[in-house]
Amino acid sequence: MGPNTILIVAITLIFGVLGARIFKSLKIPQVVGYIIIGIVLGRSGLNLINSTVISEFVPLNFIALGIIGFLVGGELKKEVFKKYGKSLMIILLLEGLGAFIFVTLSMGFLTKNWALAIMLGALASATAPAATVDVLWEYKSAGILTTMVFAIVALDDGLALLLYGFANSISKVIISGQGFSVTAALLKPMYEIIGSMVLGSIVAFIFKGILDLTKKYKHERDLMLSFTFGSILLIIALSNLFKLDLILAEMFFGILFVNIAPYYSKNVFELMKEFSPPIYIIFFVLVGARLKLSSINQSILVGALFYVVARSAGKIIGAYAGATVSKIQTAVRKYLGMCLFSQAGVTIGLAILTAQNFPEIGNIIIGIVTLTTFIVQIIGPPSVKIAITKAGETFRNISEDEMLEKYKVKKVMDTKPTVISVNEPLQSIFNKVAESKYNIYLVCDKNKKLVGIITIDDLKTLINIQSSVALFIAEDIMQPVKHFITPDKKLSEANSILKTYHIDYLPVVKADDNVKLEGLLNVRMIRETIRKETVELQKEVANAGQTLV
Repeated sequence: MGPNTILIVAITLIFGVLGARIFKSLKIPQVVGYIIIGIVLGRSGLNLINSTVISEFVPLNFIALGIIGFLVGGELKKEVFKKYGKSLMIILLLEGLGAFIFVTLSMGFLTKNWALAIMLGALASATAPAATVDVLWEYKSAGILTTMVFAIVALDDGLALLLYGFANSISKVIISGQGFSVTAALLKPMYEIIGSMVLGSIVAFIFKGILDLTKKYKHERDLMLSFTFGSILLIIALSNLFKLDLILAEMFFGILFVNIAPYYSKNVFELMKEFSPPIYIIFFVLVGARLKLSSINQSILVGALFYVVARSAGKIIGAYAGATVSKIQTAVRKYLGMCLFSQAGVTIGLAILTAQNFPEIGNIIIGIVTLTTFIVQIIGPPSVKIAITKAGETFRNISEDEMLEKYKVKKVMDTKPTVISVNEPLQSIFNKVAESKYNIYLVCDKNKKLVGIITIDDLKTLINIQSSVALFIAEDIMQPVKHFITPDKKLSEANSILKTYHIDYLPVVKADDNVKLEGLLNVRMIRETIRKETVELQKEVANAGQTLV
């Protein structure tokens, strides 16, 4: 990787972010901005990202898909399978078969080439997780629809591989007249699926074992991130070595890990989400850069339009039928199909394999899949946004830090804490302490200005010297105020101060005075706020699902 490539990485990241912000301001998912910037910088635009550069970034594509697969798998806890397992399998089967049947029939009647039609039908069944889950994360979606989307995009690659195996064998019969091959139709796809499951599961157990052995380092974020990223890279390497599906392997790694290691999983998945944005940006910009408009002729354009319409209809109708049969909430019936338009990794990989196996139809398949991938990557994210918005599931999956950003100190603080006068005698202080719910006491002068703090530890040292109690006043035992906050500050800032200085309480003083007491904030108040906010979000998600039943 030379200096020019590094410059292109810089340009890709900077302009990718700018494009995302522009589209986000227009209420369009940011992933669309990445792809559009890629088209501008790529082979259909300025050609800064040319074929050579794209080939240099093939390893990064693997890494991006690996991280996405791992994170998607992490969304599928065992509770999801217990609650929705049967519904999930029915919907998965019908949405995949819906796309397969609709595309096969439409392309067959259009082209009269049924080998081509059945191969395109098999390719149509897969759904790319990357752009879809990027929108779910961007809009912090949570609820039954979101849960089903995560599950479907995680598992339908397996169905696509099985359908591809059957389609491959049938196409061979049509084109060459050879007999039907059980090996190609069943054994090879099962090898990829089972092998990917085994690989992901083994790495998950090894990873958990490593974390158990190094438990004392669990708070060292750099080590945790290194272990996680190393495991993801290991799966990518072994998947390529043993001809397995790396996305499936990474998904099973994530699924198993989140269920066998809940103690670690929250930190691990949060770290990977924080680490991954630059990789995602480059990945999606490269998606746009690959498009070469000059190579699109009329027949490919017509074929692509038929394919997109048929595939979309198949996904929507199949998902609706599956949700109806399984009697799941209306939100899933009405909107799940809209979340399954995107295609990329597995579809493109299988298209290339098809071109190698069937040179007679290879160029047409590559052309149609390439063009349709860009079309659905553009229309897919906005469709996901519309679906989760109509289902009432946007901005439900809010982190602790984001909750703290919502509130200011004045909304949470106690405006009537235990206050001690600077000249108050010790006996009177003991009486107030006995009635107080706190273990810290604010000392103020006659103008309500904060002058010090008394803690339980300060008082303990005086308990055994009863003969001298009358000699002490608050001013004699108070400590200076080292840390405080104003009511207009966000809870996130207060929480940061509390954590940084390892303290439990913060006096709240007037913003334009910095000494006049306004109230008291403690860790318990912040935790209670987060708990209430979490409960409210859960209620809203549940109510949204019930109203759509």
